[in-house]
Amino acid sequence: MKEAISIALITRCLSNERKAQRELYDILLPYFTVICRRYLRQEEDLKDVLQETFIRIFKNLHQYDMTRASFRTWATKIAINCSLKRNQRNEQNMTQELVEGLHDPHIAPEILKKLSDEEILQWLKQMPEAYFEVFNLFVIDGFSHVEIAELLGIEESLSRQRLARSRAWLKKKLPSDFRSLFNFTLN
Repeated sequence: MKEAISIALITRCLSNERKAQRELYDILLPYFTVICRRYLRQEEDLKDVLQETFIRIFKNLHQYDMTRASFRTWATKIAINCSLKRNQRNEQNMTQELVEGLHDPHIAPEILKKLSDEEILQWLKQMPEAYFEVFNLFVIDGFSHVEIAELLGIEESLSRQRLARSRAWLKKKLPSDFRSLFNFTLN
């Protein structure tokens, strides 16, 4: 999000000024597209989740408290929540059998070096979903285990456990020369 979001812009949005709301939308859309795409399991849900995110932001803008968090942080939590809730709704509507080889991608290290960020993201999404969500929130977005527990409706200890299991999954699946892409240790 390159452009700063001023208090004046937020105030204009609170006054239902359509031009200001469009300006805020234009500033946030590219950033939220990246955030939501990273969390969503199904690409076809992206437009719906973005729409839901902006509806919630504008509907709840009066609840934003600049003394508690930056606007970017507040709005990003809404986008992440909308994405996670969509995944949960989708999960409730389908059944997945746990198969040993289901989450076992075998990729040669030289291929991994050529992958784009999008391809790396798709590879990471092969991780079991519960682990991926915690990994994404903790490692990529920098949320604490307390915040993750609140976002996902789980215990803090379960968040820590899922992060450990995501690291174990990565350690098992990720060639050693590819590990430097991540800013954490897998041990």
